[in-house]
Amino acid sequence: MKVRQHSLPVLQNLLKRDPSAYREEFEAIWRQYLAALEAFRLGGASQKKTRGDDERKLGDLATFVAHCGVHYQEASKRFAVDLVALLKDRCATLQPDLRLRLAQAAALARSKGLLDPLVLADLCFELIRRVRDKALRQFLADHVVRDCKKASSGTLGRNLRRCVFKAAEDQSEANSAASARVAVDVLVRLYACGSWTDAATVNCLGRCAADERARVALGAVYFFLGVDRAPILDSESSCDENEGEKGRDLKNALKAVDEHKHSKKTRARARQTKRAKKAAKKKALGKSERAEPKFPAMQLLDDPHRLCDALLARARRQVDAFEQRVARLDLCSRVACTHRLQLVAFYSYMRRYLKPSQEQAPRLLALFAQACHELVPPDELVPIVRHVADAFVSDRNASEAMALGINALREVCGRCPAVLDEPEMLGLVRDLAAYTKHRDKSVVVAARGWINIVREHHPQLLQKKDRGRDKARSKATPLSFGASAASEQVPGEDLLRLYERGQLPEEFEDVVEACNDLEGGGDGWVDVSDGEEEDAESDDDDDEDEDGWVDVDPAAGSDAESDAGSEEEEEG
Repeated sequence: MKVRQHSLPVLQNLLKRDPSAYREEFEAIWRQYLAALEAFRLGGASQKKTRGDDERKLGDLATFVAHCGVHYQEASKRFAVDLVALLKDRCATLQPDLRLRLAQAAALARSKGLLDPLVLADLCFELIRRVRDKALRQFLADHVVRDCKKASSGTLGRNLRRCVFKAAEDQSEANSAASARVAVDVLVRLYACGSWTDAATVNCLGRCAADERARVALGAVYFFLGVDRAPILDSESSCDENEGEKGRDLKNALKAVDEHKHSKKTRARARQTKRAKKAAKKKALGKSERAEPKFPAMQLLDDPHRLCDALLARARRQVDAFEQRVARLDLCSRVACTHRLQLVAFYSYMRRYLKPSQEQAPRLLALFAQACHELVPPDELVPIVRHVADAFVSDRNASEAMALGINALREVCGRCPAVLDEPEMLGLVRDLAAYTKHRDKSVVVAARGWINIVREHHPQLLQKKDRGRDKARSKATPLSFGASAASEQVPGEDLLRLYERGQLPEEFEDVVEACNDLEGGGDGWVDVSDGEEEDAESDDDDDEDEDGWVDVDPAAGSDAESDAGSEEEEEG
């Protein structure tokens, strides 16, 4: 029987409409595919150097079978097995274009149900590990993200999650860093689009942040440093259409702001433009994102102390670039601040970088201040505080460095007030307070901020003129290390006193009336006498007769209706 000749796109469309009518045409294409596959296998090394018609034909036939093979079960089973075997055995010798097309055919077969998703996921990470092809790696990573997002729950979702975790933490092979780096990127993208935001994903990224392979660890480190505060707005990277639309809305909102490009530049117009941009950004992002915690991922870490120890040990070896070491120290500082960790070695290590001539000195001072909290032993912070004061707050340095040092010390003492109670701090506090008479305005402002923070926690260290007029506050002292402040009053006690005096504000009158209704209404318990109790029971029986179903005689129906009518008239 003669087979009708059609082009592959046309035949593909016809097959999807009526598979049984074009079975012979599909079998002919299937035989062509098997012949092309066998010829490719026998060709050997010659296929590596050529990009002829045979390779394009094989790619077209594989794509066609992946589209239409679902309608013919006997062909679909063999197609999936042969395709996976070909990619595993010949991935290193295939031409990049053909290899990409075969990978796309495998992904299409997975979407049609011809290929097991776990088999394809393992194949993706194996190809990423064995082949250095940027386009192929990008496609495979996108496919894994889409597949994991579709199967985010259930048994399949758990198995895919286990597969990605294994690839991210795999160190069994020498070239496993590439697949681990892609797996980390997959986890970051899935977290950003809201599919995998549980503790297991965050802890896997935490273990990757402590990895010895720098390219793998930095991906997880930058995730904790950046993705929580700056969500990915690109639709391709975030794998979420809503995020892409949000990014476009933000871009359009910022474009709509009049920036006065063709008018005279003034300070008033610059401030106006800045306020308008800020308002447009808030409106585009929405209120839900602003209400989220600052570092939600860090709060899900199971063993933050172990992570900080690994990051600090890696930074101490100084095998990475300076920017990478600073990134690790930044993450260590944020984790210590979030979980209130006592990292004594961290503060002593940071001391070597806290000097005005150091690169990124403002950032390093911010990291040091961020890692300080009330649970840090003050005797460990005092030497570093003295070092910062001697290194930064000096007339030999520029005024910017002096202001930077004073502001850093103010932040440290605000986070850990117990430092002010140390004996060595008396002279330092008064020396820094004396800079209110400095010639530079920035130093004066910083010194005033220092006086305010000391006045709040330990005003007795200041001179009498700097303690303020609040006599009750002038005797305040910071809590000792490890102590906690007990509550001195019950919340809402002042409102109760105002209510007793009859001075309660008007906005609370509705609440008082509602409470009185609950206390005096029929819903509460009341004390009644025996006679009143009998009357109440009779009233309840009457109510039940009125509201419920009762049995009456047919002859008495008219009487009951007349009684009901009379009662309604009386009520009216």
